[in-house]
Amino acid sequence: MNPVPRLLFNRTEWRVLGLLAVAALVAVWLIPTGLLLTSPRSDLINQFVAWRAFAADSLRAGHLPRWNPYTYAGQPFLGGFQSALFYPPNAIFLILPLDRALNFSIILQLLILGAGVYAWAARRGYHPAAAILCGVVFPLSGVVLPHVFAGHLSNLCSMAWAPWIFLGLENYGQTRRPRGLLLASAAGCLQILGGQPQYVVYTAVAAGVHALVHTLAQSSVRYRALPALMLVYVTAAALAAAQLFPGLSAAAESMRQDPLSFPFVSMFSFPPENLLTLVVPNFFGDFGDHAYWGRCYLWEMALFLGASGVVLIAVGLADRARRFLVRTDCAVAVLLFLLALGAHTPLLELLYHHVPTFDRFRGLSKFTFPALLFLTLVLGAGADALLRRRPPGRVAALGALVGGLFFGIVGFFFFSAPSSLGPLLAFVDNSGESALASSLLSDPVFIHRAGLQAATALLSAGGLLLVLSGTLFGLPRWPVLCWVPIILLPLEMLHFAATGLKMTPLEDAMPHDQQAFIAAHPGDYRTLDLPLLNNGFLLGAPDVGGNDPGVLKRYAEFMALTQGVDPAKATQYLDIHLLPPLYAMLRLRYAFVPDPQGLQVIERTDPLPRVQLLANYDVMPKKDMMFARLMDSSFDPHQTVLLESEPAPKPQPGAPGTVRLLATTTDSLTLEADTLTPTLLLLTDLYSRDWHARPLEGSVQSHYEILPANYILRAIPLAAGRHHLVVEYIPSGFHLGVAVSGVAWLAWLALAFKFRR
Repeated sequence: MNPVPRLLFNRTEWRVLGLLAVAALVAVWLIPTGLLLTSPRSDLINQFVAWRAFAADSLRAGHLPRWNPYTYAGQPFLGGFQSALFYPPNAIFLILPLDRALNFSIILQLLILGAGVYAWAARRGYHPAAAILCGVVFPLSGVVLPHVFAGHLSNLCSMAWAPWIFLGLENYGQTRRPRGLLLASAAGCLQILGGQPQYVVYTAVAAGVHALVHTLAQSSVRYRALPALMLVYVTAAALAAAQLFPGLSAAAESMRQDPLSFPFVSMFSFPPENLLTLVVPNFFGDFGDHAYWGRCYLWEMALFLGASGVVLIAVGLADRARRFLVRTDCAVAVLLFLLALGAHTPLLELLYHHVPTFDRFRGLSKFTFPALLFLTLVLGAGADALLRRRPPGRVAALGALVGGLFFGIVGFFFFSAPSSLGPLLAFVDNSGESALASSLLSDPVFIHRAGLQAATALLSAGGLLLVLSGTLFGLPRWPVLCWVPIILLPLEMLHFAATGLKMTPLEDAMPHDQQAFIAAHPGDYRTLDLPLLNNGFLLGAPDVGGNDPGVLKRYAEFMALTQGVDPAKATQYLDIHLLPPLYAMLRLRYAFVPDPQGLQVIERTDPLPRVQLLANYDVMPKKDMMFARLMDSSFDPHQTVLLESEPAPKPQPGAPGTVRLLATTTDSLTLEADTLTPTLLLLTDLYSRDWHARPLEGSVQSHYEILPANYILRAIPLAAGRHHLVVEYIPSGFHLGVAVSGVAWLAWLALAFKFRR
């Protein structure tokens, strides 16, 4: 196979892509104002609407937000990765209205992903129609499109660049031209900036598996594949250093600083029975009227590539012209599926204990994403074989016939006896991995409906397979039948997309009743908005709750302690059902709690001020001592500060003086204090080692130290005299990261110009 000269696109392809981008923008404007491409209660509604609005408003004001004060009583924002502040496509949020920008962002990621798959297939020399088929099918597949339903915006942003990485690496392996490495490294950088580290790591693992398979199978790349892979990811890390360095710094203080427990890592392993969703997507339920009753969540456990897609994979496997690439693609896909099975194989325990990163993420089912990416290339090879009149023989046709008959027979069985599905629902229930209640899974009416739904799905897939079998049998006599699976497959994918796409009002992310309440009760305090934990920015007041892996470990431990949970077992999920008096030090004033009669507002009347001076303190150097003292009913955060080490200067009894808050941003506070004796300045904002204090002109001290206070807050020892200082959040490595990224991009652009042809 002769290599295609161009790595990216020719002029015609660029024009088509431009037209598609314009069409996507037009499509966004055809969506009624205020509607979002997502489901109710999705992550888009519960997180990304507020976070993208916060980032856009800050950047339009000329401020790069490094700290998010609105979630978890404060957490790193730039270092949280999912903020995606440096992700270039997010510039649209500075230009378009919020609802239009969110919808266009989703469609744009699918377009980038599809263009990458098309380019990869086209540069392999596939027939143009086969390459287009790959580019259309994969973004609509079960491993991608359901994340639109779930509102996983950062997932989509990082997914979009995976095929570009593989395209660049494969191009370098075939041509030895540096431009492939340049493409792969830039795509790797953009994947990091997209905001979902797990897809970055799993794509890198998939690239490693791909390089290893080719190293073992192809002597011509034996000494290039693995070194090239290492060079690409080192370069991608350098290009993304401005995001990567603060992100690693934030992770070191978050719940991700320690290895996750094996049971937590085991969660969301891919269930073997869900392989059925490759052909029968709605067997276990769907995104509409039939609740998904399978294990875990449908958007993580669906594979759908269509009955036509599976038949084209079989045709690709039978094609001798592309035997090597097809077999290596299948080998990579099988190995990645084994990783996706996670806890369902003994392999996970070995990887968990001995391979880096496998103890840092849960949800190994995400390995199905790169696995299906390689199967899509096999599917394209099958379409290429049909279009170039290379008939697959009788094996693929017989396989489709057997599959169609099997699905048809089983479908008729469940149609005649829907309750026969009961044992499978009981198995899922006993696994403890279903999101549905046990009472529902054992309900005869629900089982009957689930049985009819499964029967309908099986009969539909069986009928399609029988049609495709007849098509393959008829190919020798009627070659024009080669177009049947190629036309049927997009129709299958579009039907799947139609069942999974939902529209949700933007107002669902805007808590109007709470907003009105906060506007009527101004002040510097925090709330607990249980219906929308991550949406403090839209509410207009910081929240003590949240749901994000970026929660600071100290804070998660403290919140677990106050809820009667062992702090050693704290996670990112803060199940807040108690409001102890200790929350006064979090400045909690109002809690919005769902109630059958409406929204209940609980008021606390004693929140601490943002800043205050205190002279009384106790030193608790050990964590257990600190926790015991905090939970002691005699401890009053209004009067005493608990420190982990002796302050310098040491506070003295007596009237401490006065303190004034002069100015604030999301990342800084400017203060002025007059102290009569050495004392402590207590800030009821969360402690992080990346908060720093520096003196301004007229300050009596030349150096200020920020100490953890009450385990989660900040305290600054002050000498007697006048103080003028600024407290600001500067992520570790941020300035170094910006410098590294700047140098790396200059070098990349110079090399790209050199190898532009």
